[in-house]
Amino acid sequence: MIRLENLSKSFPDGDLFNNVNVSIKRGMRIGLVGPNGSGKTTLLRIMLGKDSPDSGNVQVDKSTTIGYLAQDIVAGTGRSILEEVLVAFPEVRDLEGKMLALSEAISKDHDNMELVNKLGDAQHRFEALGGWNLEDKAKKILSGLGFADEKFTEPMDVFSGGWRMRVALASILLQQPDILFLDEPTNHLDLEATIWLESFLANWKGGMVMISHDRAFLDRSINNILEIDLKKITLYHGNYTKYTEEKALRIEQHRNAFRNQQKQIKDTERFIERFRSKNTKATQVQSRIKMLDKLEKIEAPTEQNHSMNLRLPQPSRSPLNVASCRNVTKHYGDIEVFNNLDMVVERGQKIGLVGHNGVGKSTLLKMLAGVESVTSGAVRIGSSVVSAYYAQHQLEILNPNETVFESIQKVSQGWSETEMRTYLGSFMFSGDEIEKYVKVLSGGEIARVALARMLVQPSHLLLLDEPTNHLDMMTRNVVERALVQFSGSIVCISHDRHFLNNVTNLTCEVGNGGIRLFEGNYEYYEWKKQEENQSKSERPKVKVEPKGKSDYKERKKVRNRLTWIEKRFTTIEKEIEIERALTKNPDHVDDYEMLERALKNMNTLEQEYLDLMEEQEILHSNHLLTSL
Repeated sequence: MIRLENLSKSFPDGDLFNNVNVSIKRGMRIGLVGPNGSGKTTLLRIMLGKDSPDSGNVQVDKSTTIGYLAQDIVAGTGRSILEEVLVAFPEVRDLEGKMLALSEAISKDHDNMELVNKLGDAQHRFEALGGWNLEDKAKKILSGLGFADEKFTEPMDVFSGGWRMRVALASILLQQPDILFLDEPTNHLDLEATIWLESFLANWKGGMVMISHDRAFLDRSINNILEIDLKKITLYHGNYTKYTEEKALRIEQHRNAFRNQQKQIKDTERFIERFRSKNTKATQVQSRIKMLDKLEKIEAPTEQNHSMNLRLPQPSRSPLNVASCRNVTKHYGDIEVFNNLDMVVERGQKIGLVGHNGVGKSTLLKMLAGVESVTSGAVRIGSSVVSAYYAQHQLEILNPNETVFESIQKVSQGWSETEMRTYLGSFMFSGDEIEKYVKVLSGGEIARVALARMLVQPSHLLLLDEPTNHLDMMTRNVVERALVQFSGSIVCISHDRHFLNNVTNLTCEVGNGGIRLFEGNYEYYEWKKQEENQSKSERPKVKVEPKGKSDYKERKKVRNRLTWIEKRFTTIEKEIEIERALTKNPDHVDDYEMLERALKNMNTLEQEYLDLMEEQEILHSNHLLTSL
């Protein structure tokens, strides 16, 4: 469908990619990945003909239809969201009006066969275009993306930019083009809408090129990875997990090949140097010199910043109750969001907020942050507790005319230049990059600056609303590791299931005016909800399922839980080792607060380990496992 031939593109500060040759064939579902600023969006726009390459060309089959979702916020139009979705079908809308006018004309002139024939032709064309069920399809897609039925007739202008992006996405999906181009489609979606889109795209029959940093989403939506890294573009077959495995293997093979060649070169040079002056070895020496001249050198492996490490400033010991909501009620006009909400955030808890769109997740986070008032009740922050709040608007408050360094300098009073450079390096800003102006940064780079500003000072409580949006994979991994090692408390909203599973140890389901707390990460929450839903669905049933089928379902459920427990064991062991290393570090021998905190964390982790062992034993003793 689309062919990239000898494609090259550069910017004033350097090359993005050179001599790219890639064919996108029918049915290929490509995830476009790479570090922030590597040129992913630029390559996407070149494929679409919106930007021009420096050299080379893009060939698109004439019959190929294209749908494109950009990151730009869609403007309001005055039309309802349903009309906005259907506006992409002007012929269908025109035919609707034409059929109505013809029907009215025929009602006044029954014998006019010319009008009857015209109506028949219009109806046939309308049917061929799928006009009879087009509106139903549009409503189904809008519902999947989180819109309630009563919202379909509301004008675009009353919705936020994120919701308008969903309308634009709905319009593209309804058109069913031959190939979809999606630039970070999940950035404006909550977790439920992300899962719905994931399911929708899993059944997509056409091609797709998508930029996304959501690992779980990529794994379930694509079958190829196109990587832009170090000015090279490489195609990998398979989903994101397979790509990471294959890339790691390629890197190791490259490293070994380079190492072996370097040894060969050194051995050869040593032979030449040793026997250069011996006439009896002259032929052999010349042979080896020629061999070195002709040798195709293997490029030295570029060690990327996978080892980059961000360690957040650790807060002092906080009270047990870091924050709380007591009998909190929250109304927006006649709409009740919370009714007598009670919630306590304790020291060391890392809570992920989940729930359907519009149930109040962001509102709860804002109330804890103090940027949203309560209707009644009270939100209290513990004595001497320092909190930090990250929301999407943080990206907008950055001064575009400041450099990265100047932006951090404003919030890091008392730091030396070396300290600031080291800190920025942990957020992947090094060398001349810290002198870049905010206004020229990519979305991911801006997000990194905003995060870096927020995390400069030690905080007991981090309140994070979609902290990984716009971040590339590498940066997400760095931020995740830092938050895992963070000794304070976290309350966060994220549609990134990988992030929630790695960072959180509690899941808080928001809905029906209150909350439910689950003692585990998102994977554990999913397992518990499935268990609950299965119990509910099975309770009223009289029909007995065949034993084999029923046993299989139970075995699968238990097996999944046991798999999660084994993974959690590994994580706990690593976290214990980290804390144990802190206690044994001679540099920390006088830091009693740190030692006390590390010992408490170890005790908590060890208790969790014991609890999981007990659960594991119970599951293993279950008779359903006898046939596993």
